[in-house]
Amino acid sequence: MSFFRFLSAGARCGLLVLLWLSVSPVAPVVAQHGCDPGNLIPNCNFDTFYDSPPRQLPQDWWPFVLAGDLTYQQHTDTYWGAPSLAMWSDGGTFVAGIYTQVGGVQPGVAYRASMGWGAPTEPDAFGRRLGIDPTGGVDPNAPTVVWGPMHRGAGALMNKQSPGANLDVSAVAQAPTVTVFVYVDHNYSTGINQIFIDAVSLFVDPVQPAPTPVLPTATPVPLHPMATATATAIATALAAPTATPQPTATPTATATPTTTATPTATHTPTVTPTPTQTLTPTATATSTLPPRPTATPAVRQAPDAAGAAPPRSLLWGGLGALGTAGLLAVVLALTRHR
Repeated sequence: MSFFRFLSAGARCGLLVLLWLSVSPVAPVVAQHGCDPGNLIPNCNFDTFYDSPPRQLPQDWWPFVLAGDLTYQQHTDTYWGAPSLAMWSDGGTFVAGIYTQVGGVQPGVAYRASMGWGAPTEPDAFGRRLGIDPTGGVDPNAPTVVWGPMHRGAGALMNKQSPGANLDVSAVAQAPTVTVFVYVDHNYSTGINQIFIDAVSLFVDPVQPAPTPVLPTATPVPLHPMATATATAIATALAAPTATPQPTATPTATATPTTTATPTATHTPTVTPTPTQTLTPTATATSTLPPRPTATPAVRQAPDAAGAAPPRSLLWGGLGALGTAGLLAVVLALTRHR
């Protein structure tokens, strides 16, 4: 009391306010409301629902069940204002969730999904995370889905600043439509276990990926012609040694010895027709002898016409002619023998 006695009235009031704040509960600090301006999901706040339990869902959202069974139902448990979505089971487990497709996005731009409320009645029995399929697919098992961290345990606000659970996930759109998934893994049950979901949003990520300026350097057109030029240069350099083999010239040199077969044409000297020179003298010698015997019968007719015997002068003349013919025959024989 002595301490307060020396304080002014204003100081006493300020000290009391500080003491009250230290013992009173403080509202959690969140990064942003899930449906702040810039959000691209029309029914981010789950304001409207369609159908009825066990498949009562927020408008423009669809369910997926990978294991077990559960009930989807409109509820009032939320930090951001009713209604919210309750996913629950009575004694059973499940792996399930919801998804929505968001059109009008720009390929190449990064988008971030956020969940404002994900409060379970049995914290350790519910794992929750967000996912984005940048291609716009609706299969939660597809390899194209980019998943954020899985949070299991205490915590209701899923977009708190550190320290705290933050299930945000970012992905670069690859198509004009992307898909946002809310994934819940209820791995064990203690009876009626529920999780309440609300304020799931999508907005342009303020932190865009750095690889975008790399794209111009990744597509340098000059690199391809240079690569082909070097490839052709190497190809021609390699082709040059193969194109200059002198062994092709050696066959022409070996072909020239085959021309040595021309000496076979030297058989022409063997054709020297020496017998043709001996034919002409034999023809003239035989043709000159016959006329002389024909002349002797004519001489014989004269004595017959006269009716008397031939005189001796004719006899000796005939003998002389025969002798002369014999000598000529001997001479011809000698010349032929030579």
